Amino acid sequence: MAKSLELRFVTSLGKSKTLSVKDPILNLTTEKAQQAMNSIISLNMFQIEGANPYATVAGARYVERVVNDIFEVE
Repeated sequence: MAKSLELRFVTSLGKSKTLSVKDPILNLTTEKAQQAMNSIISLNMFQIEGANPYATVAGARYVERVVNDIFEVE
């Protein structure tokens, strides 16, 4: 089962933006996750079409994904 961490932000245009991290540290506290996200925001180093994609914190969550192959051609 693949697990990732989704850091959810609101852009400077008010839209949702998610930053996904593969193989994250598990059991992050709310404080640690918010601190990391605020660090990303304070860097102000991203811009997409004139907007800051990581303007404010919206939330963070772990996501687990299960893949069941039906078949694979070799």
